Order: sequence, then structure tokens, then C-alpha cells
Amino acid sequence: MKEKNKKGITLIALVVTIIILLILVGVIFRTITGENGMFSRAEKSAFVAKMGAYKEQVDLYASWQITETLNTNIQWINSGEPLKIAIEQEVVSDIKPEDVNIAIEEIIDSITEEEKEYLVVYKGELYYVWNKEIPDNERKAKWCQQVGIKILKIVAPEGIEVRNGKYEFVNGVYLCTPNVASGFVKEKTRYLEVDSNGNLVPGNWITDKPTENWYDYKNQKWANIHVENNGSEIYYVWIPRYCFKLNHDMQRSDVKFIDLNNNFKDENDKQTLWAELEEQGYQVPEAFSFNGEELPGYWVMKYTAGDITVPSTVNYDMSVIQGVVTIRNITVNSNIVEENQITKYTIALNGKIIETISDSAKLDKIKDEIIQFSNLRVGNNTINVTALNADGGIVGSMTKEYAPAQINKPDLSGFNPQTTFYVTYDENGNEHSTIPITEKIPQYWYEYGESRWANIVTRNNGLETYYTWIPRYEFALDQTNQRSIVKFVSGSTTETTPGYQIPEAFTFNGQELTGFWSMKYTAGSEAAPRFETEMVATNSSIRTKGITGTALEDGQIYQYYINGQYKGQTTNSAETFEYTGLEAQKTYTILVEIRKQSTDEYLGSIVKQITTISANKPELTGFNPDCTYYVLYDEQGKESIGDKIKNDGSNMPNNWYDYTGSKWANILVEVNGKKTYYTWIPRYEFRITSSQYMQPAEARTEVRFLKGNSTDVATGYQIPEAFTFNGQEISGFWAMKYTAGE
Repeated sequence: MKEKNKKGITLIALVVTIIILLILVGVIFRTITGENGMFSRAEKSAFVAKMGAYKEQVDLYASWQITETLNTNIQWINSGEPLKIAIEQEVVSDIKPEDVNIAIEEIIDSITEEEKEYLVVYKGELYYVWNKEIPDNERKAKWCQQVGIKILKIVAPEGIEVRNGKYEFVNGVYLCTPNVASGFVKEKTRYLEVDSNGNLVPGNWITDKPTENWYDYKNQKWANIHVENNGSEIYYVWIPRYCFKLNHDMQRSDVKFIDLNNNFKDENDKQTLWAELEEQGYQVPEAFSFNGEELPGYWVMKYTAGDITVPSTVNYDMSVIQGVVTIRNITVNSNIVEENQITKYTIALNGKIIETISDSAKLDKIKDEIIQFSNLRVGNNTINVTALNADGGIVGSMTKEYAPAQINKPDLSGFNPQTTFYVTYDENGNEHSTIPITEKIPQYWYEYGESRWANIVTRNNGLETYYTWIPRYEFALDQTNQRSIVKFVSGSTTETTPGYQIPEAFTFNGQELTGFWSMKYTAGSEAAPRFETEMVATNSSIRTKGITGTALEDGQIYQYYINGQYKGQTTNSAETFEYTGLEAQKTYTILVEIRKQSTDEYLGSIVKQITTISANKPELTGFNPDCTYYVLYDEQGKESIGDKIKNDGSNMPNNWYDYTGSKWANILVEVNGKKTYYTWIPRYEFRITSSQYMQPAEARTEVRFLKGNSTDVATGYQIPEAFTFNGQEISGFWAMKYTAGE
């Protein structure tokens, strides 16, 4: 037995031990390297932190650009090469490749070359471009989604691709593909496709990719396009580069599509060089050589529909106001023949059909139809109306462009940012002017292309002064039509178009101006304000005490703002409104806007700047506590005598005074049967306007409490002499009201 115990481990035990060790190693390996392993968690943490930082940089860039360009719309901020691929593959179809014109390094300064492969900025937001060819693509996409970064998914392209003249294999044949990259206005040119009945019908505009129905040269279906300009329509067909050999016996020609070197490939990729083709008797038409260059193909004009000397087949009126396009008064040339009876209208925005009219009742009264849409992009927008017949063919087409005017942006540097406000007008012409110029520009502040000019208003003590921004421009006089033609110019250039001149007003003190503010008018009066309110501040609130003024009447609504933020409204002019939860010792801009309740018409505003600060606490050290009492008043003004004072004020009643509510601190001193009342006057500054000195009956004073013994006063204000005693500045004083008794 002892000998048995000295024997080594059995083979079975050894195998079991190895298996257990392998299991343990596997567990440890997964713990370290698995999806939730130590290494993976560290990798995820680093990646997420970096992406979060990149997202913050993109947000900051977008915010900065909004401030710089005075444009609240960030949809024009696009960058990254993969975004151009997404556009080409129609993952993104609402912007063009040329809109991706910002280098991504400009937005994300620390981006690496690897990260440029899968990060883009699309309409001002950071996106991860999902692509299975990116290393660790699935996990990166998942992690990005977890931190709020959106995903763009790149997919394999389908259908015909526009190769722009390259020799490519398309639908079973090699040919130089149609070139639409140059020579055509993209917004006015569209593909023509052949439907199942053999009719030529309009397809996409060439701003987008065509479908497979555009052409099939193997089956004699050639590429056609339709170009429209101010109602005149031209049809073209693409002739790919080819060589031909005449067969006199069969009285026909043998045609082969060739590349720029005149070589030919069949459907099996077998290539025949030009030397061999030439030896066989093939030749290339001279039309494929132009100005010493060899052409991959050319567009042949088939015919022109319409005549620019007569009215367009289709026309319409278009207007754009505050981002809303309105199309009305669609008209049709009466020369349309019966076989081209219109059965449908399509309305397209930037190459995308957004509305179709085919209802017979609407077609009969098409001139009365009003179509509106608002999904405009930043910058120029193209609107098209096309009339189609029963076969889907184009009867007539009209394209118009809305191009916002490019002007020098308004310079607001010379105005008090706290008391100057943007002025906008709604569709009813009602004024809105509650946003101070410290805040983001309102969306539709101005658009000079729509004759909507930039306006501001400055407000000070009942006076409202309105200004309009006049951007630098040049003009020419049209003597025939007795009018002037105006063109806005960029910067402060003095160069002009021949026949134009720049007004002298844009030169001031030898300086060339980018524009200037022209004063429209001043409303109101300091002496007799149209609207007024008294305001009092504590250390955490500001209270208005009703609305007064010469223009006060029934049916008005009073809307209250603080630093441009709406806080509430009242319809009772006598009602008190309080702004609460404010920071101590901070200056706020208070605006009360008065509007007509029934029509929302703007009537006027009250604007004041006031600092949150409470009145200096009453000083009680100079009174005998044995004969001095707190005096209290209830809401009805009924007097009651409180406790005797303590010189340190430690037993002041909670409701003893409230200077915000004009409830002042009072005390009573009773000595030898005489009762003397005192009121505490805390240190303050006041202002009286010069016009009021001339009209004492209408005089108003504005009072602001001061902290401690401060001698700092606001412009136009002064501190009463009573707060200086024996050469000392005092925080307040007790004023004797009256003495009762003998």
C-alpha cells in the first residue's frame, strides 16, 4: 500500500488537469480580450472619449459659424471625402458634391488620417460613415451611436452610373458613357427615359443619378436629355465614340463603340487594338476630333421645342417670403395642339418632384391653383413646373431660381447691446422686437432678395428709434424706364461695373463703409411716455408696479421679458409682475411689450436696465432701545406697534419693511409722552431728464438703491446730498415724519 501511494499522477488525472487549465486560460483570455474584456473596455473608453471630443468641436464650430455668418441655419456646414461618396451613391441626395467644401481639419483640428475615412460633418452634425471595409467597423459604429453620433451607411451602387465619358461596360456593351459633367446647367437639364410603351418621358435632373431606363445601347436605346431655359426646350442625344466600316454588298455599315485610343472591347472583355481595326477597313468619323482634341462622344441636338420670341408653353408667378415659396397663376400657351393635351403638372424643388397635380378639376382651373412649400436649402434654390401629356411626355417646362441676395452683413458694434433689439415682421405685418442683439439672430431677420431689409430699434426712457441697414451697393440710371438698377457689392471695394457708381454716403471721413444704419424715425417722448412702469429690485427679484402712460387703453396685453426671455403676460394694466430667482448684484434688461389683444398689433415697449440689489438695512444703533419700537402696517395700512428694538437689529420683524413693495421701515420713539415717528431712507441714486425740468408737472424720477456707501453712479444719475454728513458717506438716514403729543 505504501508503495502504491508513492506512484505519480495517473494519465486520466493529468488529462483532466490540462483541460481545467485550458478552460481557466480561456476564461482569463476572454476576460482580458473579449468584447467586454479589460482591453476592449479600455479601447472603447478611449474611442468614446475621442469621439465625444470631436462632437464637441463640431458643435463649437457650428455655433461659431452661426455667430460669424449671422445665419441660424447650419445645413450648409458639410465636410469629409466619404460624404461625397455618399452623395454619389444617393445615400445623401439633398446636397451636392460642391456643397462639401469645408476641409474636415478646419472643424476637427486633431483628426487622424484613419479617422478621415469614417468621420464626416453633415449639415453641421458629426456622422460616422458605416462601411464594412473599415477595420472594426461594427464596434465603432455601435460605440458612436452610444454617444449620440449618427450613422451614414455606404452601400454598393445600383443602376447606371454617370461615368462622364469613360469607356465602361454598361448593360452588356462597352462604350464611352454620356458626359453631363460640363456644358449644361444642372438645375435645368434632366434625363429622358423610355417607358414600357416606348414613350420618351422625363427622368431625374442631372443633379442626381439616372435610372437603368436612361439608356441601353446594346438594344438601340440611346441616351437622351432635355434642356430648358426660360421656357425654350432643346432635346439632345449622346453619340458615343465609334468607328465604322462600310459593307457595300449588304449596303450597311458595321459600327463598333471604341475608347479614346480607338481600341474596342467586346462583351467578353476581348480587346481589339486600333491597328487591327484600321487594317480591317474601319475608320473614325471626323466629328470625334475637335480643336485638336479627341472626344469620347458628343451631344447632338435633336430639335428645339418652343420659341423664345413667343410666350413659353408653361409659365407661372413665384414669390418667396420668409422661406416659404408660393407658386400661383400657372398659365399655358394657347397654341398647344389637341394631341398635346396636358394631363399632369409636376412641381419640383432642387431636382426633386414635391407635388403632382393630375386631378381634372384642378387642371381645369390651374391658373387659380396656389402651391406653397417651405423646405428650402441654404443658398440658391431651383423651382420647376413641368406640364405632361397622357403619354408622360413633356408638353412644356419652366424653371426659375430663387437666389438670396449676397450683402455685407449688418454691423451692430455701435449700439448698446442691452437696449437694442432685432425687428422682424410676421406675415400680417405685425412687428416683433423683443430679442436683444446679444442673442442669436432671428431666422427671418432679413433677406434683401425678398425686399426684407434688416431693422433694429433702440429703446431708452420711453424713446424708440428705428434704423434700417443699407448695405454697400452700386447703381445705374435707366433713363428709358425712369428707374435705377441696384447691385449690392461685397466688402468696401471701390470697383464698379461699367456704367454704375457707388453713392457718396458709403464714404465717411475718408473711410469706405460696408454699409450704414439709416434712422427711420423716433417714437415716444421722455417727457410724456406712451407707456411707463415703476420697477424696484431686491437682491433676487425685480418687480414692475403696473403700467401707465398716455397710450394706455382697454384691450391691451402686456408681455414681460428679461434679457430677451419671455416670462409671462397680463391683461390688467394695474397688475404687478415679478421676475424671481435672479442673481444678486447683476444688471438685467427688462422689457414690457404692449400689443393689441384682438389683432396682435405692436403698440409700444418699456425697456429698463436695473441691478438686483436690496436697500441698505436700517441702522438702529443711535436709538435708546428702552423707548424705541418697531412700527408695522398691514395690507390695509392699519398701524400697529411692535416690540422694542434691539440696537443690533436681531429682533427685526419679518414683515417690518419691503422696499420692493414700497413698504418702508418705520420706528416710534416715545419720551415723556411725546411720540416721534421716523422712516429709514436707504442710500439711493436718482435721475430726472432735462425735458422734465422744463415741465415740472410731468416730472418723473427714477430711483435705484445703492449698496453700502458706494459713490459709483450710473450715467445721468446723482446721489442726494443728504447721504453725505460731516464729510462721511452714509448708508442711509432716519427721516423724522412727525411728532405726536405734548
